Amino acid sequence: MRNPTDASPLALVTTPAVDLEAEADLSRCGALKDYWYVACLSSELTSREPLARTFFGTRVVLFRDERGQPVALLDRCLHRNARLSAGAVFGGRLGCPYHGWVYDGSGAVVEVPSLGPSQCGESLDAQGHARAGLQVRPCDLGRVRRFDTLEQDGLVFVFMGGDSRRARRPAFRVPFWGQPEWNVYFMVTRFPNGVTNLVENFMDVPHTVFVHEGWFRRKARKRVPATVKRSEGSVLVTYKQEQDTVTGLGRLFNPGGLPMVHTDHFFAPNVTRVDYMWGERSGFAINSQITPIGPTDSLVYTAISYRLPYDLPRALVGQALKPLVRWYTTQVIRQDVEVMKVQREGLLNGPGGGVFSGTEADLLHADIEAYRRWLLEGGEGAGPTDEERNIAFWI
Repeated sequence: MRNPTDASPLALVTTPAVDLEAEADLSRCGALKDYWYVACLSSELTSREPLARTFFGTRVVLFRDERGQPVALLDRCLHRNARLSAGAVFGGRLGCPYHGWVYDGSGAVVEVPSLGPSQCGESLDAQGHARAGLQVRPCDLGRVRRFDTLEQDGLVFVFMGGDSRRARRPAFRVPFWGQPEWNVYFMVTRFPNGVTNLVENFMDVPHTVFVHEGWFRRKARKRVPATVKRSEGSVLVTYKQEQDTVTGLGRLFNPGGLPMVHTDHFFAPNVTRVDYMWGERSGFAINSQITPIGPTDSLVYTAISYRLPYDLPRALVGQALKPLVRWYTTQVIRQDVEVMKVQREGLLNGPGGGVFSGTEADLLHADIEAYRRWLLEGGEGAGPTDEERNIAFWI
């Protein structure tokens, strides 16, 4: 997926390649790991069983400790390296499925069943243990690597970059979470592609008339002016089309035909927020947080926040219509999953994948790639300069 080095025509392209392999490798991803990543929904992590997740190609096991707080450990027992996520949780502790070694929320070994009631080696003396490279007690066995966790807005986050106090940004807040007139629900989707390609897809208007034709937009042969603002680790696109329309459920949100305010916003390294607002009373926001599993494999946590304009209690109306809204958004996301699979097949079709060409409509993608490339290279210095530019494209 890197820029080819042979004499082929692609070798003449000067656009830097998107290196999905390095982006998704914990040892090579630079500063991309220095952010909070969603591990699961809060409702998915119970006190009864562990949960397996993969971040940057690294397997992690999650469980809740005796206080109900989320814990994330490297998914590998110290004893014989069995996968801890295949074990069991009891009393806020995690037991290995192979020999039953027990770990607490700090990752320390607190019980070894084979040591019996005394939890101490019985026959070998201290020197005998040392000569054989063995430990006398569970407390001598060390700890499984632990990763910092955070729980907020119905999500559990994990920090893979060491000490979370050095996180480059707080964990992203779900738009309108807890506000009484808004309804919020989550969609969890496994996408067959990498983070850079996904954030670009989620903020891309031109594809909607092809991938989502009739569901979201229709071809209109109209010019769309927009402003692209790159600043402080984000890319904000403001579309200057107040009369733009969203098909499908768009009429439900805008029965009065009010002007629409549409913005797309990327927050480095992996978050997008897409807002469609009609006046003060109606709108919806689509917030996607992407967790990298591997080079072309990601888990996306999408929060759909919406408010309806009707005079009846809006939260109640919104709740009643949630099955319909969820069904609709599920169909749209499935279409994106399919086209991301098509893109992945092209990326993996021999050398040269990840070298992209673009036009004015792709300025926001170039800005996104600039931020992610800077972080991949270590994120040192000031980073990409702040810029604000006007563009136009046709749909």
